[in-house]
Amino acid sequence: MIKETNKLVLGTAGLGGIWREIDAQESILTILDALKCRIVAIDTAPAYGDAEELVGKALKQWTGKRPLISTKVGRLKGYKVDEAHYNYTADGMKRSVENSLKSLNIPIIDILFLHDPAAIPPSDIEQVLKQMEFFMHQGYAKRIGLGGNAPEWFEPYFKSNQFDVIMEYNRLNACCIDALDNTIPFCRDNNRKYYAASPLNMGLLGCSFSEFTTSPPNWLGLKNIEQAKRVNSIADKYNISLQELAHRFLLTIPAEFKIVIGAADRMQLRDTLDAMKLGELPTEIYNEILLTLN
Repeated sequence: MIKETNKLVLGTAGLGGIWREIDAQESILTILDALKCRIVAIDTAPAYGDAEELVGKALKQWTGKRPLISTKVGRLKGYKVDEAHYNYTADGMKRSVENSLKSLNIPIIDILFLHDPAAIPPSDIEQVLKQMEFFMHQGYAKRIGLGGNAPEWFEPYFKSNQFDVIMEYNRLNACCIDALDNTIPFCRDNNRKYYAASPLNMGLLGCSFSEFTTSPPNWLGLKNIEQAKRVNSIADKYNISLQELAHRFLLTIPAEFKIVIGAADRMQLRDTLDAMKLGELPTEIYNEILLTLN
């Protein structure tokens, strides 16, 4: 299991309460269970409800080696995935990062992601990037990352030397492998780390499959829904759960990247880790999924 857990990052959006109401103690216990299972990295954000505070409380109880901690700046605290508020001013970003350090109860952030680059006004980008450099040079963060799918106009900044880690969501999973055509080769050739967030496509490839395919939320594209149905048919054919198939699909992809898993409680964490323990998919099943993506 060592190989698989080293590839995993515990995402905390679900644990923080942006998908549904949470039991704070259950979220803390889930974080602690992940650490006990040798997951060595946790990703969070102010925008993930109470996630930063809950990670901080879990770390106070954890007696082992401190995990790598990443958080984000730019998107403000919120409790709904489809409601976003932003502050990319220098003062606003500084307040946010200082609050993150306090909430997480850590002296420095291992990776500080610029959250949701598509929401940044193009006229503000130079000042925003200057502020990100400030955080690294002044000891707030060890490394700087890009957290979110970048718009086309952002490409020159995306390809600059500023970002050590690139995190994208819904661009590398069983519904979409676009990242294999561009971002992952770029990261490989330029010595960047890649984080694949939302391996279950915001729950579409997991516990929300029935709900989302019956009554799609407005932020979910019909193309992804149709693809999820095709993947679900493959899962049924081989008598594999949809979430297991989706997680193992990512393990089978021949590329270097981290998987940001999104368990919302201990049961979901166990299901995810049990799937990962099974390792790569048989070549036949993997290729069958790839055919649905072409």
